[in-house]
Amino acid sequence: MQRLISRSLIVATTVGCLLFTLTANPARAASQKPQKIKIYFYHEPGEYIDLSPVTRVMRTTNPARAAIQALLKGPTAAERKQGFDGLASASDFTIGSLTIRNGTARINFVASEDWRGFPGDIAPARFKKAVELTLKQFPTVKKVVVSLNGDVNFDS
Repeated sequence: MQRLISRSLIVATTVGCLLFTLTANPARAASQKPQKIKIYFYHEPGEYIDLSPVTRVMRTTNPARAAIQALLKGPTAAERKQGFDGLASASDFTIGSLTIRNGTARINFVASEDWRGFPGDIAPARFKKAVELTLKQFPTVKKVVVSLNGDVNFDS
């Protein structure tokens, strides 16, 4: 009996360490150099369908994902004071998947269960454009395919 308990503790300790290493490595994030990352929000008048970038400095090992997560979160209080606003419905979405291969970024958003749809006709196109502009700033991204709940034509 005691032998089983010891093995369980060793396995539990090993699994705990592995999970921590895979999900959170503060030393690795801290070692990253700060990067300037643009996030496109609603701003009237804007460069692209009333979209303009804000620049944030981030330390991250995955700048594309961090930029999109920031887009979904919306502008900071300071950015709001400068006239920037969040994108319609963005806070109702999470990143389902994001891959970048051969110059193409593919991102699928998943809507929350209580999401009621985009308000207005231009909101889906504005959201898609903000995602494209935000991802195309990275040198490995030449093309962006955006889908919502698996539908690439959500903006038509």
